[in-house]
Amino acid sequence: MLFKKKLKYLIIGAGATGATFSCFLHSAGKDVTLISKYDSVIKTAKEKGGIRLISNVKGDKRYKVKIQTQEQYKKKADVIILCIRTPDILSVIPFIERVSHKKTVVTSIANGFGIGYALSKKLKNSQLLDSVFVGKCRWYNREDVEYLQQREYVEFQFTPRNTIDISILNQIKDDFTQTGMDTHLIPQKQFSTLAFERLITRSPFEACCIYYDINAHQITGEKEETFKKLCSELLILAKAMKIYVRDCFLEEYYSNFEIYKERDDANVYSSILNYMKIGKKSEIEFLFFIVIELAKEYKVELPTYFMIAEKFQKYNNLDKFLS
Repeated sequence: MLFKKKLKYLIIGAGATGATFSCFLHSAGKDVTLISKYDSVIKTAKEKGGIRLISNVKGDKRYKVKIQTQEQYKKKADVIILCIRTPDILSVIPFIERVSHKKTVVTSIANGFGIGYALSKKLKNSQLLDSVFVGKCRWYNREDVEYLQQREYVEFQFTPRNTIDISILNQIKDDFTQTGMDTHLIPQKQFSTLAFERLITRSPFEACCIYYDINAHQITGEKEETFKKLCSELLILAKAMKIYVRDCFLEEYYSNFEIYKERDDANVYSSILNYMKIGKKSEIEFLFFIVIELAKEYKVELPTYFMIAEKFQKYNNLDKFLS
């Protein structure tokens, strides 16, 4: 074994997902610390007797999870899990480097196919996992540090991005399974397929919306043609990267998207477009410009993607992350 028997888990980000992760790990007796940038969250959690998680898996309970700021955390973590928005990942790199030892495992469960790719460029000496978390988590009451976990199950899938001792991977799998999460250690090739298919269901939609300044209801006619060209270009990129995407995937996605367009709620709007309009950092780097970066690396022509990229180049800070 490369690690001690009990791993030190560090969760960065005390939003709904990070809090849920920390409560699940704490419930199984794991050594876990949650990092919050807000002193008010730490203060309230102490006053209330911990974080309250209302969970379809765990029930309704408060957990006395250790919560600290980056400045307060002085240890070296064995496993670091990033539960923060992608625009904030760059800012925590110095902290990750400070609290890591030579065999620390780092993963991010943020949206975006390219997060692992970008982290591998920035944390070249780290052991990295690609991972995805399914739990449907959200805030319940911010003032009292209370969260909801709404799915009937919680699932965590992960795979090594570089060489990691199998005993460590199995230890992480066992720890997460003991928390009540449905945990799967899957092959990198299988994970890449699943992650790329998720990218297809996000990136073309977001790109089409920001280019035309529209919502899902308005993706018709010429705009729908653009949307489908973006989807098709991602299949070209997948082929160049030797990532397998099912032959029927786009057909199934288009059918589901037509149903999605009929929804009358905020989810039919682009999150990137909404953040742009209020002047807030969005996920544009890791849902859109990462495609441009990969196209250049794999020498693939994606004319529709590059056309949109020209219009929004001022929002591209990915080079800062990758440098």
